[in-house]
Amino acid sequence: MSVIKAANSNSKPLANHVENLVKKRYHAEWERENLQLEDAVSHFQRLFNPDNRPPSIRCINDRLQSIAMINHPNRYSTVISLFNRIKRTRNPRVSPNAWTFGLVIDCCCRMGRTDLGFCVLGQSLRAGFGANSILFGSLVKGLCANNQPAIAVKVLAKMPLIGSAPNVFIYNTFIDYLCNNGNTRKGLELCRQMAREESCCKPNVVTYSNIICGFCRESDIPMALKTFEEMVSDGVTPNIFTLNIVIDGHCKNGDVIAALKLFDEMPSHGVVPDLYTYNSLIHGFFNQGDTHNGFRLFDEMVAKGIAPDVYTYSTVIHELCSQCNMHSALKMFEEMNEKRVDPNVTTYNILILGSFGVGDPPKVFQLYKELLGRGLQADFRTYCTLIHGCCKKGAYLRALEFLEEMIARGVKHRLTGW
Repeated sequence: MSVIKAANSNSKPLANHVENLVKKRYHAEWERENLQLEDAVSHFQRLFNPDNRPPSIRCINDRLQSIAMINHPNRYSTVISLFNRIKRTRNPRVSPNAWTFGLVIDCCCRMGRTDLGFCVLGQSLRAGFGANSILFGSLVKGLCANNQPAIAVKVLAKMPLIGSAPNVFIYNTFIDYLCNNGNTRKGLELCRQMAREESCCKPNVVTYSNIICGFCRESDIPMALKTFEEMVSDGVTPNIFTLNIVIDGHCKNGDVIAALKLFDEMPSHGVVPDLYTYNSLIHGFFNQGDTHNGFRLFDEMVAKGIAPDVYTYSTVIHELCSQCNMHSALKMFEEMNEKRVDPNVTTYNILILGSFGVGDPPKVFQLYKELLGRGLQADFRTYCTLIHGCCKKGAYLRALEFLEEMIARGVKHRLTGW
């Protein structure tokens, strides 16, 4: 009898454990068989077999989310159809919860049907979920994705009236939309409004990072740096993403000293520099003609075990070519191949230009042939370099051949070169 009592007292944890095991097995099967939409729907329908114990809403939500992730044009409408079936089930064990409603709202919006998203929101409110942040977060995200910011603003304004102010996730969603669509200053205004309001919804590192990134995207580096200063003064600790954006902003603004100072302060923020950090600094120092610090940082990065990528190698090769040091540039190029870092068309363009610069046409044509042999597509800059280099050497017929080849390949071109 004591064993039975113990089993009953632990029935909920046991049920959760069994459900998790089923969920893991289901996902493993999904990945192994690469189920199609029809198979996924069949799996879902078997949950409601009368001979089986009714599934929990947690299990149903997991299946619905998996269906929504299948690469099929009808995935979202299928989730909505299955959601309607769940609602017709009178068993309280499978009644939709806030997470279910939020998922369905997201699917409606991804279909471009924000009107249906509002209908589902209304159903959730009638079901007694109130102004749940999951529901409104899904709707605001969907409105932004469908380029309906004016309606999103109205939703944000309505939320406090029905008992729930927007949380930081919802604000961040809207601010991210503004910053990605050239309205970063409006995003900053909203961030400052959040900081002023007497509420627990204060801007966080994501809020500020989106705004700083937005200003950098708009080439307004001074405002990006000013926003970073506001962030620090508001007591928000920057993360690696934020610091990398600001360091890159300093470098693009030509202030590599400030970038290096922030780089040296990274450990005090509990942040370790990564590949992106070094790439920004190396490129920044080379642009300012400080080759000593550029190569020093490259060596430091490698010594720390951070593997250079194609951007790093291309930056260093470009600097070596600009110094007419083709021997070292080609040696660095060989190192790329040895370390299995695939060069891109930019890498080849740099080397082709450098080879022309030192008067080595045979190397130019070898590199061009190798570029095509790798399956890369020569771009406008490639052909401009080849045509210009051939003309300087008096090889006008060869230049004309490259021009005709460029046109035949359908390479988009401008009236002037570079």
